[in-house]
Amino acid sequence: MKTFENCKFYDLHNYDLQDSGGGWIFSDMEFVDCQFIGCTFSTFEKSLFNEQEFVRTVAQNLRFVNCTIDGVHIGPGIVEDTTIDGLKLRKHMQTWGTVFKHVVIKGVVDKLMLTPYVDVLGNFPHVQRYFDRANSEYYEDVDWALDISEASFKDCDIRAIPARLIRRDPSTQVVLTREKAMQGKWRELDLSGTFWPTAIELFLESGYKDELLVAPKKARNFRQLLEGLNKLRDAGVVEPD
Repeated sequence: MKTFENCKFYDLHNYDLQDSGGGWIFSDMEFVDCQFIGCTFSTFEKSLFNEQEFVRTVAQNLRFVNCTIDGVHIGPGIVEDTTIDGLKLRKHMQTWGTVFKHVVIKGVVDKLMLTPYVDVLGNFPHVQRYFDRANSEYYEDVDWALDISEASFKDCDIRAIPARLIRRDPSTQVVLTREKAMQGKWRELDLSGTFWPTAIELFLESGYKDELLVAPKKARNFRQLLEGLNKLRDAGVVEPD
């Protein structure tokens, strides 16, 4: 494994190939106290998308320790056997249609936002349908996708990754199923001072089978969020663990 320490990476970009030659593969690297500024991982031109020729970028066996990212775009690639130990953000960051297998996220993490969205504006619905289908098929062969049980987040939002594939801390990270959310019992609870009502409404609109609700340990209102989770658990809205 090659190690990079105290390095700054500016404007590094990779574009997914749309031919039979294969996609990019990044593997066997460790980054310690590094900065990634204005970089992209797995991006492509949606107007030229051809699912018969598209090959996804893959990241394997990587380790990031106390790294900082600023203006980084993470697209619909594949990330496997990777560890993120501490992560600082200078600007908003989220993943767009990325899939994960055996990815450990631990330590203090400013924000984790993992989403399935590839065609955010809805201009290329066939592209979004392709990745929704491809990601669902990918997770059918995954024993576990993420381990966030030892992470201390300031903010955490994970969408479209099956909850059964996420290793978690059950005291602050709970599973909400569509069946329980649709029963509406949570609407009877006093969840003021939390974002749980909004999170549940968004989950219901999404159409996914389940979702993870996380009370971030480093959030300013952590105690209120945790109290809200406990109310949801006591009322049988979220899984009892």
